[in-house]
Amino acid sequence: MSVIQDAVKELEQRLQDSGCESGIVTLGVNYEAEKCQYPKGVCMEAEFGGSSGEFITTDPLRAKTRVSFMFDAPLTDPKQRGAACAITNAVSAFLCMARKLHACTPDNYRECRADLARVIAGKTIYCVGPNYVVEETMKEYLTDDPAAADIFLVTGQGLVSDEGLSVIDAWQGKKRMFFLGPSTAGVSALLDLEHWCPYGR
Repeated sequence: MSVIQDAVKELEQRLQDSGCESGIVTLGVNYEAEKCQYPKGVCMEAEFGGSSGEFITTDPLRAKTRVSFMFDAPLTDPKQRGAACAITNAVSAFLCMARKLHACTPDNYRECRADLARVIAGKTIYCVGPNYVVEETMKEYLTDDPAAADIFLVTGQGLVSDEGLSVIDAWQGKKRMFFLGPSTAGVSALLDLEHWCPYGR
């Protein structure tokens, strides 16, 4: 099982017999939403019970479905996994299980980068998924070899990719991993993973 399937299984257990598992989630694209600076794409937004969660992707879905669609689903491709993350974020928001489910505003970008650079200083980092800001502003710390890294930086797109999930599975518990931004908030909260989003809302 992948880290996403683990999170979905945990959510299923927490929702058991609550009635929420039969609730309808609406997936759409919010072009007006503020976006986290680290991933690239559009904001796929999930709405559930008056709460919302987001996932930045280059391949968004638009649909209405039940929360339970995820339960025992194979989630075999990045598009399905991205939808599962967005739904997990929205349901986590509704149940107050996760915080920082929406991106900060651009006036916080510089501070966020500076804070991350302070944490990383002197350490080697491996990016799980595209991370254009880090690749441009912190390239002196980057490595292409996960074995050589001190810290993994996981974007939502890295979290849902086949390659990213393989890397996470291989190194989880062995390397420090920061799951970046609102896209990873629900999975991080459900599995008690280290979430980096100091200025998110």
